Amino acid sequence: MKLKKMAIVSSITFAFVLGGSFGVKADSVLESISAYLDHSLKIKLYGTDFALKDSEGNKLEAINYNGSTYLPLRSVAEATGLKVKWDEEKRTASLEKDSIVLANLTATSGIKISVSGQWSPSYITEVKKIYSNWYMGVLFETTPTENKNFKDIISMKTQEIKSYSKIIEIKEMNVGDLKGTYVDYEEPDSRTKVVFLESNNSKEYFTVKVFVAKGKYSDENKDAFDQVISTFGKYR
Repeated sequence: MKLKKMAIVSSITFAFVLGGSFGVKADSVLESISAYLDHSLKIKLYGTDFALKDSEGNKLEAINYNGSTYLPLRSVAEATGLKVKWDEEKRTASLEKDSIVLANLTATSGIKISVSGQWSPSYITEVKKIYSNWYMGVLFETTPTENKNFKDIISMKTQEIKSYSKIIEIKEMNVGDLKGTYVDYEEPDSRTKVVFLESNNSKEYFTVKVFVAKGKYSDENKDAFDQVISTFGKYR
């Protein structure tokens, strides 16, 4: 790799990393170093050429320091769907994401939902995913019917729920062109809302379940299920 230009980058490095400006406090924490601006580095994002730019559209370059390549944090993060928040007082850059798309794929179907970008995965397969924060989350699953009638599956599921929880509400619910059954119930440690949806084929059904720790269920998150189910759709 050919390195064409050398610079003293005590402030340049920091500006490149955050893609932003400096506060007065920066003078006391920045250390002067010798590094290289690497004009030869090419970047591809999902197979497409990607140019590093600042918030005003000006071209940026990668930096090579002690054999490692450094890229501007804001430029790369925002290109991949992450937001960068800068706290000048704490001198801390935080990476956040508004939402995450979860997709379940089988040979006969592809469905998706979107959940909070602050939630983390605890279980992931091609047909089942569980994402949550420390007090609420979602289960998203595609399940084989095993030649059972969908009405029989719903009957079995509701009876199962009744055996260990207090039912708040059961009703029919359509999501797009799919028919289903919605159950709102209270467990000893959580409040849960779930819908079981009949697929357009007889081989599987879909489950979208949102759960909130009982002590944290409030007006602020009581609509979490509605928000998640509103994003349900076909993935392909």
